[in-house]
Amino acid sequence: MKKSMSKALSLLLALSMVLALAACGPTTTEPSKSPAPTTSQGGATEPSNEPAPTGEELADEQVFSFILRTEPTTLDPWTNNSGEGSIVIAAIHEPLLRKNTDGSWAPGLCTDYVKSDDSKTHTLTLRTDAKWQDGSSITMDDVMYSIERAISPETASEIAYRYFPILNAEAFFTGEVDFDQVGVKAPDDHTIVFTTTEPCDFFIDMVTADSMAPIQKAAAENLGELYGTDADKVVASGPFKLTDWTHQNSMVLEKNENYWDAANVKLERLEMTITSDTNTSLGMYQNGELSVLRVANDLLDIFPAEELEVDTRLKVTFIEFNPSNEFLANKNIREAFSIAFNRQVFAEQILKNGKLAAYGLVPYGVVGLDGGDFREQAGNVVSDATDPAEIERAKELLQTGLDELGKTVEDLQNGFAIQCLESGKQQAQSIQNMWKTNLGVEMPVSVMDIGVLLPMLMEGTFDCVIGGGQDSNYRDPQGFMQFIYDEGKWDNEEFKSLVEKAHTQTGDERIQTWMDIEKLVLDNFIYIPQVYAENNWAVADNVRGLNIYTYGYEFDFKDVYIVK
Repeated sequence: MKKSMSKALSLLLALSMVLALAACGPTTTEPSKSPAPTTSQGGATEPSNEPAPTGEELADEQVFSFILRTEPTTLDPWTNNSGEGSIVIAAIHEPLLRKNTDGSWAPGLCTDYVKSDDSKTHTLTLRTDAKWQDGSSITMDDVMYSIERAISPETASEIAYRYFPILNAEAFFTGEVDFDQVGVKAPDDHTIVFTTTEPCDFFIDMVTADSMAPIQKAAAENLGELYGTDADKVVASGPFKLTDWTHQNSMVLEKNENYWDAANVKLERLEMTITSDTNTSLGMYQNGELSVLRVANDLLDIFPAEELEVDTRLKVTFIEFNPSNEFLANKNIREAFSIAFNRQVFAEQILKNGKLAAYGLVPYGVVGLDGGDFREQAGNVVSDATDPAEIERAKELLQTGLDELGKTVEDLQNGFAIQCLESGKQQAQSIQNMWKTNLGVEMPVSVMDIGVLLPMLMEGTFDCVIGGGQDSNYRDPQGFMQFIYDEGKWDNEEFKSLVEKAHTQTGDERIQTWMDIEKLVLDNFIYIPQVYAENNWAVADNVRGLNIYTYGYEFDFKDVYIVK
């Protein structure tokens, strides 16, 4: 990825998080071992009279209702860059393959996936019975058009970087090559072959993402930039179709009778209310008007813990030090401030929202060695002020660093500021307090407008930014450290060499290299992990089959049904 583009995208993400907080031959990967979906041949389907899979009796009205906190700016899978948009897109646009909560895949628009031994060639088979909501067939022409449009310089999509693992995708985006040189080929009407620049173990996460769901070529060509901006400007291929969009108020989705697996979809309607008011959402849930409620931080005390479902999102927030600053260029000083930050107190007493204290850059849920959990295997990489002995060590490190620079505490307090947006002021002040208590230094807090802070981040003129972060659509450690390489702000040859080594590896060898990279990064105290993101959900007693995911789009409504 070009460093300038990567830096802008990563920094925009960081600030938005402040606001939100081997056998021979090819390897065939198997779909989920759950019962294979029944293929629908198109045409209308009658409501099922069969009992629910649990043996319970289905409710007469199969309606699921929930809240969108913000209105999606678009329902175009290839340009959408919002979580709320992804929820809707995943309901109306079928991805190439579907994902299961355990990370395995299931058939979607494609029925099969084969990966080469070197993880650089990925072959999918397009199903023959897939239709758009208007009854027309979904063709390879639609698929190839969608991919070309997604990475076209004319589209200039903010999320084009997600497809850059594909050979020459970035070069096409920057106008250096034609699309026929991109690693996406269709040797026949039902086979699509992707070639990646480097081994890509996480490619399965790319093709199960809502951001790789094809759109109808005819509709996209006719509508242009208007595609996905209204109910009559989007053509569904998924379990549901958008029938009403009252902007800034509500959306209604109904069952798509032409969906390839419509016979196994029990919900008849999804009703979405658009509001950011947590009191409104709570009132609707308590009145039985919502099927599921995202429980906001200030509402956690209302719900007993046993009534909540918790999912750990693939997100981490961190403090970022600028090693170009005179004081923060000193590793001992950086380490002292890192140790003096008590992430347990920060998570449990400051945020008060169930978030997990982060002792590494990679969150729980990322694939590790032998398919295990990366975070569990790598363990805690950093220490903090939860250990009194560490606080004493931090004081010694700080004094050593100041002695090396020939500076005093007073010089330090005038040497850099804790920088944040208005929404992060309380967090910044809490960290200011920790550093004062544990180190005896009072660093100033500087609250800035995003229009001021963002250019400083991009130009490398910041000091210490609170609440930046990184998330990923893929369950892969690369998604949480590659941005450091792309931004190029940290000049460390060992780090660069290890990242480039990881790009040539596959399997456990590659995962181990990323573990080594994480330790190297955190041992240099440029990025100080704060918390891993968690969401809390209250789900109505009559709801069954709701899948909540830790990465990418949060909900899958296909298997949902309502019981009496």
